[in-house]
Amino acid sequence: MIQMGNVRLKHVVLFLLLSHQLIMTSAVVTNNRLLLAVGLATGAILSSYNGSYDWSPSTLAVLTAIILVTLLPTAINKDIAFQSPLVPTAQALSGRLENTNTESSSCTAPGYSLHPVLGCIKLSTSTTALTPEQWVAKCAEDGGKLILINSATENQALVDFLKSDPKDVVIQGSRVSVSSPWTTDDGQPLPFVGEFQGISNLAGTLRIIFTSSGKWANVNPTNVFPNAVCEIPV
Repeated sequence: MIQMGNVRLKHVVLFLLLSHQLIMTSAVVTNNRLLLAVGLATGAILSSYNGSYDWSPSTLAVLTAIILVTLLPTAINKDIAFQSPLVPTAQALSGRLENTNTESSSCTAPGYSLHPVLGCIKLSTSTTALTPEQWVAKCAEDGGKLILINSATENQALVDFLKSDPKDVVIQGSRVSVSSPWTTDDGQPLPFVGEFQGISNLAGTLRIIFTSSGKWANVNPTNVFPNAVCEIPV
């Protein structure tokens, strides 16, 4: 029987780990788990033959367990080969590029731009002032809707968006009575209600205007306004 020489077990383990990474890279590219298992077994045999290492039954059992675990399908993906986090597959790279380009490629309507916080938006101006309901229809002509403010962060982002040319704009938000909740144009509760300037509990049906200061204002739905911000979902 071959006896233990100068090569110790830790050297053999290091050799196996290096062999594992090299073969794993090839296995990912070729989508073949079997290649990985064969590579591990070959590395073990070479280390035993060239390194004068005596593989005891317990060590062989460990190696066998490693190979079996390598060959077993994972719960995450039973159809493709083992994937190293260091070597992304072509499909993963393609998916990342697609996600990066999806939003920008879908914000192509004339006058719209992709804002990092507010999404695909447009400051719409009409030479003839329109009621809020008419602005709803005008945004719909572009395939969009009046912008919906979902948070304080988005509220501030809209202030910054209008900073170069401050003006009051029509946004989503209405209610039918003083006791009714503010709702979106789809009839759902507003996800965020900003700070109102002036009196916020006026009676009757109301719409919301976003002022250049970032505060909101209730207005009669028959009032007309020259500006609104539209958005197109992306």
